[in-house]
Amino acid sequence: MRRGQAAIEYLIILAVVVIIALIVIGVIGGFPGMTRGISERDSAAYWAGADVGITRYYVNGSADAVSSQLVIRNNRLFTVNVTSITFEGGSNLINASSQDTGFLVTPGSAVLVVANFTGGSACTKGQSFSKNVVILYKDATYGVAYTFTGEKPLVGTCQ
Repeated sequence: MRRGQAAIEYLIILAVVVIIALIVIGVIGGFPGMTRGISERDSAAYWAGADVGITRYYVNGSADAVSSQLVIRNNRLFTVNVTSITFEGGSNLINASSQDTGFLVTPGSAVLVVANFTGGSACTKGQSFSKNVVILYKDATYGVAYTFTGEKPLVGTCQ
């Protein structure tokens, strides 16, 4: 009888420890991948440190087209020629003054990109957005092409 009682007490203590551990994990942020999305702060931190980073962004939308302003920063050690920036399958965002050749960004510097694009979802003032971003760029010296697909979406609020 004593042996059975000890086994039951052990199982009860183990169950209590597991329940407490699950409560603590839930309080400190849960399991990765179980959250609905990432916050605007997490998105901004991720994109600021990307190879070709987006340090500031402004998105203004209507039913037909979405206009945006992005500050693109080169975090690589060589000059890059950004040839394409795509929001979630929409049309490319290209610097209006150099649509065919892209634009050069020297190491550590930033360039303001202003563009209108169609496709993708519209965005109304005050509504939050989450856009997957793909940036195509080349090494300006050697012409080696790179594709940077963000692991996290660009998250913000429409203006």
